[in-house]
Parts: sequence; C-alpha cells; structure tokens
Amino acid sequence: MKYLLLFFIVISLTPLTQADNFSQLWYDGTAEISTYRLKEMRYGQERVGTRVMVFVTEPMRLTTHIKPDVSLPQEQKISVIKLNDIRKFSTGIYDYSVMSSVFAAVEKKPAIELGATMKLSFTCQEWCGTVFEQVLRQDKKYQGYINSYFESEGKGKYQVSAEEVETEDNLWLLVRELQGPILKEGESQKIRLLPSMWLRRKWHQKAEIQIATLSKKKSSLMRTALGAKEVSLFTWEFPHRKTEVWVEKAYPHRILGWKEGKSSEGFILASSRETYWQQSANKFSYLRDKLELD
Repeated sequence: MKYLLLFFIVISLTPLTQADNFSQLWYDGTAEISTYRLKEMRYGQERVGTRVMVFVTEPMRLTTHIKPDVSLPQEQKISVIKLNDIRKFSTGIYDYSVMSSVFAAVEKKPAIELGATMKLSFTCQEWCGTVFEQVLRQDKKYQGYINSYFESEGKGKYQVSAEEVETEDNLWLLVRELQGPILKEGESQKIRLLPSMWLRRKWHQKAEIQIATLSKKKSSLMRTALGAKEVSLFTWEFPHRKTEVWVEKAYPHRILGWKEGKSSEGFILASSRETYWQQSANKFSYLRDKLELD
C-alpha cells in the first residue's frame, strides 16, 4: 500500500530532533492522560459522558504480545506505545463502559515496520453483558478473536491480511505523528483499513477490510480548554462515514477533539503526565479534579 511506503520514507528522513523529542518525552517514566467531554449516540439518542486517553510506552514480548515481567534480550522484545482509550456514558437506567487498547511498534524489527499495529484489545461492559475482542499481529496476518453474550455472535475468530493494511484503532496513534509526519499538509492517501472495534461492535458489523481516504488539512487556530492552539485536522473517510480529528500542531501533538460523523464527538478538558500506576492511594484523588473526572 502506498500509504505505508510513504510513512516509512518520511520516517527515514525525519530530523534527529524529532527522534530526540520522542525519546526524551516517551521514555521519561510517565504516561500522558487526556480527558474529554464525550457525546455518544447510542440507541438513536445522544448520551453525554467522559472519554479518557492514556498514552504510555512499554516493552512487549514478541512471542506472546504481552508486557514481560522480567528483563529480556533485545531480540525477544519490541518497544511499543500503548493507547488505553476509555469511553463511559449512561443509557437511561444503565451504564456503558467501553475500552480499546492499541499497541503500536515504535522501533523496527524484522518484518515489523515502524508504527505497525502489534495488538488490539477491546471490552464493552453494560448491564446486558460483556463483549471481548482481541487482535494479534501474527506474521503477515491479523488474527482476531471475539466473545459475545449474543448467541448470534458467540465465540468467533477471524483472520485478515496485515500486508498493506492499517487498523482504524491505530490511526488515533498515527495521526499524532510522534516519530515524524505521515502526510504533508493538504495531502490525501487511499488506505486499506480494518474498522474500529467499538464501531463494529456498535453497529454489529463483521471484521472486513474497507477502503478509506486519509487526509491532512492545512493548519488553523482552535480555541480549547487548554487555550488557543494551532491544530492540524486529520480525516479518514469511508463511503458512508467520516472521522475528523483535531491534533495539536506543537509536539507532542495531543488530540484536542474529534467528530465521528453523527456517532460521537468531543473536545479536550484537561491533560497531564502522571505515573498513574503509583497513584492509587486515596491521597491522590485530587488528581481526578485536576483531570476533570467525575
């Protein structure tokens, strides 16, 4: 796929300062946490809730696609950036909690390109039951597994090619251009996408590759809760739906807002770098106010 080739070429030409930015920020021992006011359409009505995006780097064991508990030789692991993406909202009397996790390579390995989706996982919990999906990159294929409380979905598995294919869930990482630009301003590129796990779940769609157009618009000024920011607008458009994502132009290119057609939209409330895994004691609850979490 031309898009992936373009991505690799641009990465190789990225100035050293871009690599320095990535190393100094993303290996500093903290995670980036950004919170958003969420509007989500469900069952034909708009719901108001919260979206949280947590970005952090970690190692992954190549054979298991799991974070190792012990030190490993370099050839047995790969460095990834992880996005834990949580959406919470209510539907009448009951709640929804949706979480997607994306693991993307931030170093090259044999047969693994920079930025490649290594693993996806998805859970949706609501009062009717739980749905779980996992996608693993295995050689040149994405192997998917799904478990649902619906009998028609039940336990299932699927397999799609990973060659010249990107995952829509990973686009939320790629459009941040953390290791260099993926597109020039004003440029568009046709790409083959495995659609978002949440949107497939929401609309009960099968996991099938679709063609979309990824575009990067010229930068503009945007008012946000963090102040006025210069932003780049990324879009990816299928024949029947379109996603728009506003990305801060200054490094580290935080996601400031999005609109998924009539399905979902939201804008940033707060952002902070934290060692959240060390902040589980009650004394750290003030950080929820800082991040505007209910």
